[in-house]
Amino acid sequence: MALGIPQDRSTETLRRWIDEALVRGYQRVKIKVAPGWDAQPVAAARDAMSGSGLPLTVDANGGYEWPEHEPNLRGLDAAGLLYIEQPLAPDELVGHAHLVEELRTPICLDETLKDARAARQIVQLGGPRVWNIKVHRMGGLLEVSRVYAVAQEYGAELWAGTMPESGIGSQAALAAASLPGFVYPSDLEPSTRWFGRNADVVKLAMSHDSRMDVPTESISAMLRGDLFQSSSRLILSLPNE
Repeated sequence: MALGIPQDRSTETLRRWIDEALVRGYQRVKIKVAPGWDAQPVAAARDAMSGSGLPLTVDANGGYEWPEHEPNLRGLDAAGLLYIEQPLAPDELVGHAHLVEELRTPICLDETLKDARAARQIVQLGGPRVWNIKVHRMGGLLEVSRVYAVAQEYGAELWAGTMPESGIGSQAALAAASLPGFVYPSDLEPSTRWFGRNADVVKLAMSHDSRMDVPTESISAMLRGDLFQSSSRLILSLPNE
């Protein structure tokens, strides 16, 4: 489950969101961080997740600068995170490659990774090896397949993100996330998250163990109201509030 920065900037609100996520069975917790909102929320999240065994990740959405925010990033590096997502601005390819050398925690790229050209530059620079693949940011599955080929050769570990999309829009991300290179829980979501119960055109449901069926029938068949069968199952986490 990925959680945004609470409007009230309260760690108690964040803890409540995490408690709800754990009850619903999500397999990963991700919280948004920014300069001035990092050390305390990470500590609160750690405390709320105590005993769960679930990994914690953070997403900065490019909010940090290096070396200006070096103390903040060093603090995150010491927090035992699964990875730190997009700490620097999207065009900071060299900066992200530098962080790979400076920090022990893996760096994950999101906004930086917009197409295969960016992916190839990341490889040339020896940059991060955790990649968030967003089909709609890349323009579709054809470009995703190009990025996927680069990732496989480089040894990058992938997961699928959302922006978010409807049940129809999520089908491409579901297809990508079923590939073997996608090894982390993906930010794909049940329809009730954004559209309420039975409001989405194509309803996507999540099981109690945080898995979602991958449809095998066509969109047109689903639009006729047909049920779809599952060919594989994906472990999911929820996208940003």
